[in-house]
Amino acid sequence: MKVWLVGAEGQLGKSIIAHVNEHCAVYKASLHLVCSSKKDVDICHFPSVSDFVTEHSPDIIVNAAAFSDVESAENNLKRCQQVNVTGVANLTNAAKALAIPIIHISTDYVFDGNSSVPYIETDSTHALNVYGQSKCESEALVQQISDKYIILRTAWLVSSFGRNFAKTVMSLSKQHSQLSMISDQLGCPTFADDLATTICHIILAIEKGKSDWGIFHYCGDTAMSWYELTENILDEAVIQQKITSRPDVFAITSDEYSAEAIRPKYSVMNCQKIHDIWGIVTPEWKDSLKRLVQNL
Repeated sequence: MKVWLVGAEGQLGKSIIAHVNEHCAVYKASLHLVCSSKKDVDICHFPSVSDFVTEHSPDIIVNAAAFSDVESAENNLKRCQQVNVTGVANLTNAAKALAIPIIHISTDYVFDGNSSVPYIETDSTHALNVYGQSKCESEALVQQISDKYIILRTAWLVSSFGRNFAKTVMSLSKQHSQLSMISDQLGCPTFADDLATTICHIILAIEKGKSDWGIFHYCGDTAMSWYELTENILDEAVIQQKITSRPDVFAITSDEYSAEAIRPKYSVMNCQKIHDIWGIVTPEWKDSLKRLVQNL
């Protein structure tokens, strides 16, 4: 199966490439990645997308590209819409023209955080910020255009690649003796290499004929705040001797933190559906954390 990986330069894209390379014996006979970044193809411009699929004839599209800077999106509405909405429409239309599936990555930020129990896939969406709104729109477009789609909502993605919260914490820990982190937003930190494994699992299942299309949640198995995530990262960094001194971490509220974008106070997601239908189980969070810190 020839897989067009869109957004290969992002943290998820790099994690997918690393996973396939690490397990090349497993995927050698059944999965071939065709990778692209924004310098290779402009997903916001349909002729560019059309030319790429004509040249490479993929069997499936994995869209890991996104305008994912939640803060910047508030002041860059046009660009966020181009990438997250127009770009997704172009990719989905290309997939439909070839009669192939598309796997599209979405986010927990499509929810408003007013729930008190983990969100399921059929819960109503109501995004609080520009980024989340663009993702809501992209989900709707994928469902309208394609009849062969997987929308994977994930949350709080961290990895050893790209810009993300875990790398920021490690960097700040070497510059400051005290850190302040938000304690009243709850979500499920997700390790990009675990998500990469899940995506490859789904691709191989599709290759074998499985076709349970729809929206699925995949995130880490433990809900926590940014404050608790920071504490966990630093504790593990001390254990692994990645840092020589540990800064003190102080809990603050969202109101005390100056931010452009409003974020949901509760964006925990239920992942039972992806387990029941695709047989995917989220790894133990602490095992993934150890692996993450090792690679930072």
